[in-house]
Amino acid sequence: MNIPRAARLGRLWSDPGAVATLILGVLLLGFAVSVKFPVVALGFQSDEATYYSLGHSLAQDWDMQFQRRDLVRVWKEFPTGPEGIFLKRGRSVRLEPQSRPPFVRWVKGPDTRSDRLYYGKSFVYPLAAAPFIMLFGTNGFLVLHALLLTACFGAAYAFVRARSGAPAALGYAVVFLFASAAPVYFVWLTPELFNLSLVLLGLFFWAYKEVAPAAVPTGTWLDRWARLLRGPWSDVIACTLLGIATFSKPLNVFAAAPVLWLALLRRQWGRVVVVSAVFVAVTGGLFLANGLSSGDMNYQGGGPDRSTFYGRFPFQSPEATFESTGMVRATDGLLTEVIFNRDALTTVLAHNVGYFLLGRHTGLVPYFFPGVLTLLVFLFAGRQRREPFQWLVVLTLLVASVAILIYMPFTYSGGGGPVGNRYFLGYYALFLFLVPTAITIRTAVAAAAVGGLFTAQLIANPFYSSFLPHVHPKYGLFRWLPIELSLVNDMPVNVTPHRAKQPLAGDPPVLAYFIDDNAYAREGEWFWVRGESRADIILRAPARPHADGAFTSLALTALDIEVATGAAASVVSIDTGAERVRVAPGANSGETVRVAMPEGFPYKAIPGQPLNRVYTISIAASEGFVPLFEEGGRDTRFLGARIRISPRYRDDRYQPPPK
Repeated sequence: MNIPRAARLGRLWSDPGAVATLILGVLLLGFAVSVKFPVVALGFQSDEATYYSLGHSLAQDWDMQFQRRDLVRVWKEFPTGPEGIFLKRGRSVRLEPQSRPPFVRWVKGPDTRSDRLYYGKSFVYPLAAAPFIMLFGTNGFLVLHALLLTACFGAAYAFVRARSGAPAALGYAVVFLFASAAPVYFVWLTPELFNLSLVLLGLFFWAYKEVAPAAVPTGTWLDRWARLLRGPWSDVIACTLLGIATFSKPLNVFAAAPVLWLALLRRQWGRVVVVSAVFVAVTGGLFLANGLSSGDMNYQGGGPDRSTFYGRFPFQSPEATFESTGMVRATDGLLTEVIFNRDALTTVLAHNVGYFLLGRHTGLVPYFFPGVLTLLVFLFAGRQRREPFQWLVVLTLLVASVAILIYMPFTYSGGGGPVGNRYFLGYYALFLFLVPTAITIRTAVAAAAVGGLFTAQLIANPFYSSFLPHVHPKYGLFRWLPIELSLVNDMPVNVTPHRAKQPLAGDPPVLAYFIDDNAYAREGEWFWVRGESRADIILRAPARPHADGAFTSLALTALDIEVATGAAASVVSIDTGAERVRVAPGANSGETVRVAMPEGFPYKAIPGQPLNRVYTISIAASEGFVPLFEEGGRDTRFLGARIRISPRYRDDRYQPPPK
């Protein structure tokens, strides 16, 4: 079978992909330097406060220590302060030589740095942004993103061009990056786009030689680059980039696996040693540098020495100290109570696989459809050439996905109101290297058509989508996708407290999460469903506490739902997943109906806290009215039916008091 070959690299500037890469870079850089970030960003999102402060500290103070001047600097641009910043107390340590391997020992010394505060996040992303912050201020983060995204586009085009014609390569490169949720993270001051770029570029240096076109004529200015991409040093560069990505987000560790596996498969033992040593040296060296700086190699560890801060911050006033203002947040080990329990593999993992693929807030299909389509084409597109390294990429995707779901079953999307699954964003790059020889411009068009139905609204205004991540799942095709019950604490609706954990009726009350705008704000134990609309609601069964500190988790067996109508004779449809009922009380009337509930999803995200059963319920009203026109007054809402939900409980599980 003849594989289409790319144009020779010596004629690069006549290639449409090169021109497109240049144009894209100019446009992205123009946006990066011209937008007024502190104004349009509206505030800090997720972990941005930490990376923002650390980036400016590196750029302006040349250190990674949090001091009063760092706090003052934030208020120059963000009047809310560094909401959500992660800080750590310093530890005194030293490396002590010894005669036997590993020849050095990590020794904790006298506690002479506990009064110093450091940042509780990886320093490598702010360090990469620091030179640009020196030149462009906060917009330097966006300048870095512009350069990275441009490089990713060029690499994506070059790789696909080696397997297909220029139109298909150009179309696919555009669609792969811009018909996904990835561009939204261009405006996040967090390392998500940084990590995606490191993984994509790292694997490009490794995989390009596997599909490389004919050699470049000697004497051209690209000859050295062509020889580098085909030579053994390309693997060294790949493992360096992948090692940095792993330090930035340890979950990215599996991205380096296909590089090692391919060398093992071919019995290239020298290459196995080299790539392993480079990856370990880069990753370990960065963790060691973090330890020498702050006293703890794990920037997310430290037990009581790592905290997050909201509202009040150290150095804000004389009485504002690390101890008096922070909430302890450290990750020092496995949450065995969460990961290893009787529900983990039988119920939670099975549900999470479906959510991971099709979830309304995190699914691969709605947020990374071009990658999903690439995998499907690779697996099922008839007679085509599939390279051995591509099967290793498929295996890596499978292993990484399952590992993330098992390791963090109740927060696999990253928390903090993400757009899609930000923890998986780095692995999205792997789909690029599954592009088969059968890829055509029609594949790119199909990916754009479907992916755009989900992501076009996100990238049209990424600042709005980022700051209000709970809005877009309320509309369009997202409404047809399942709600991720395993992520109830990490759902974007939690950024709007008046819509989350709302107590309804019951003793103790059942908690409701109103995840769309089709249910109006709670009025006591009642709430209105919007006319001619369907409201999707999450219900969370509570636990009954005992005097000795024990809990009994409760489960819902049924709901008694009171329906009251107004001027419109609305027909109300109720779906709990176990039963569907229709209620038609007529205008200005009411009726009560009992509906059965399913078993419920077992939710236990935090050790020491009781298990909760979580459910979804949909309530739709067929008609509606506006009280302003029917009853006078000032109520301009479009009301369908008034609802009161009374839970019927059974005892589910007893949790003994803590020891």
